[in-house]
Amino acid sequence: MSSNVRQLISRLIPPARKQFEHLQAHRRDVVWGDTQITLRVRQYPKSKDERVSLVLPNWHRVRLWSEALGRKVELVMTKDTLRHIEDMGGLDAYLIKTPESRLKSNPASAVKWEVMSALRRREAAAMMARGGRGGAAGGDGSGAAGAAGKEST
Repeated sequence: MSSNVRQLISRLIPPARKQFEHLQAHRRDVVWGDTQITLRVRQYPKSKDERVSLVLPNWHRVRLWSEALGRKVELVMTKDTLRHIEDMGGLDAYLIKTPESRLKSNPASAVKWEVMSALRRREAAAMMARGGRGGAAGGDGSGAAGAAGKEST
């Protein structure tokens, strides 16, 4: 945070200061995406006063369908993030393509872990259905080289 922003935060009006403290305590409970918090400075020309307040985005409690999990997932997010999820092709695509450092949300990180685990399980089941481990022919490590070694002794 720059010194100008710190100075503005120190001059917040009391209700905005309370909002800011609540926001700091619960910021990882909401999926933010690229949404920013805006500080608004109002200047009153007659009294030469300045009042600094917060402009918070609207949060929406939404239930989004996850293809990988096969169920709806409830998250709290901003409207811009919801629009971004729709543009990327759904919740699963958003969570897979977005790095953990940009999620900045505990619920979103937990859902991402669930989705990745479900996809890995599904992929492992598909490999098993195709005929084994994928690399070794017999699956026990004794391929043609093992049989040739036994014959030569």
